[in-house]
Amino acid sequence: MKTSRTWTLLGASLLSLAGALLLPGCVREVQPTPANSENATAFIGVNVVPMDAERVLEDHTVIVRNGLITSLGPSATITVPADAERIDGKGRYLMPGLADFHVHLHSEEQLLSYLAHGVTSLFELDGSREHLELGVQLKGNSALGPTLYTSSPLLDGGPPGGKVVSVRTPEQARVAVVKQKNAGYEALKVYDNITPEVYATLVAMARQQRIPVVGHVPRTVGVEAVLRSRQALISHGEEYFHSGARDEAGIAGLARATKEAGTSVVPDLVHIDTALRMLTDLEGVFADPEARYLSPEVIRNWRFSNPTRRVDVAAYAERERAAYPFVQHLTLALQKEGVRLLLGSNASDAGLFPGKSTQLELAELVKAGLSPYEALSAGTRNAGSFITEHVDSAARFGTVAVGQRADLLLLPGNPLEDVSQANRALGVMVRGQWLPREWLQKKREKTAEAFSKR
Repeated sequence: MKTSRTWTLLGASLLSLAGALLLPGCVREVQPTPANSENATAFIGVNVVPMDAERVLEDHTVIVRNGLITSLGPSATITVPADAERIDGKGRYLMPGLADFHVHLHSEEQLLSYLAHGVTSLFELDGSREHLELGVQLKGNSALGPTLYTSSPLLDGGPPGGKVVSVRTPEQARVAVVKQKNAGYEALKVYDNITPEVYATLVAMARQQRIPVVGHVPRTVGVEAVLRSRQALISHGEEYFHSGARDEAGIAGLARATKEAGTSVVPDLVHIDTALRMLTDLEGVFADPEARYLSPEVIRNWRFSNPTRRVDVAAYAERERAAYPFVQHLTLALQKEGVRLLLGSNASDAGLFPGKSTQLELAELVKAGLSPYEALSAGTRNAGSFITEHVDSAARFGTVAVGQRADLLLLPGNPLEDVSQANRALGVMVRGQWLPREWLQKKREKTAEAFSKR
């Protein structure tokens, strides 16, 4: 059950409300950069983690103007523009902002939580007209939050109802593909109950219309056929398990087939881990301090959509306990095979807090056996390459390099040594807008205060 969407306005006007805030390590007091500002921002003497390779560029200066990185090099070689907002990076680390490639954005205030946790790009995998409109506002900097990419609503084989698009015949599939593409969605989200015939038609029509197919593995289609179709993205990794591929002896073959198909995968390990925790400590999960920043409507809907309300909780728990190590081992095998892994959390489904769950998924990837660099790649350069290949060939983000979109995190320590540093940003830059940590937290506290009165 999806939570209701209660959209509120968090436009760029928020920037005008900020007072001067001192960022530790900065040469002077700074405040958020106004949206669409033509003035430059300079990160001076910073250690750059470019994420184009596992390396650190020490004592560099990075210049940002008009939302793009315009200069980058050793500090002794870079001239800082006179109009630049100067941010002292000495002893700090600058890396690309993170992308969460499996979210369900239920209300606009959640955008602040993503930014506060270093997430500067989102992929909504159950889109609506509101998401499309918000995406335009965000990309134009008339709203504050991560850049938003949006898939179609769920395409499924059941009867019409709600916002799910019913595709029960090949003709319905053909019509749906064109309609969703013309509506402005950037991918087609397939779900569980599509028949093999309809799925084959949908994929063929999507290829003709040049729109990627993402999402689940339809149960009667199966993972082998989905890979043969070269579906662009499978989310979650658990979809392999649900489709009957449960023998760990077959994981290596699945990883090879995924690589050959060119299919990207969102493991979503945090989704399984959170579901298991809710089975044993539901109130503990919901009592997370992050709950203060969620609307009461979202929290109420979580209570009606969590695993403890399933008809057969015992069977569900047994399946999830088996799925978790399988997906862990699959994730490592996919990484070793060279499959493009993407960071995704499934927030804000029940128990999965926006932004925090993205960071927890980073930790899950490391726990599965990936290096910090490999885990961070899933949320940075891999995300950028997926969008460039499948959605927008002009998009440039996910690394720190000249010409890239200026989505950046200023960190107190090296994330290549400790991936949790990515959750300790002293400030976040999104599309060239610089947002100090204290300013973001102040805005989140105002949101929490407003929710407490509802």
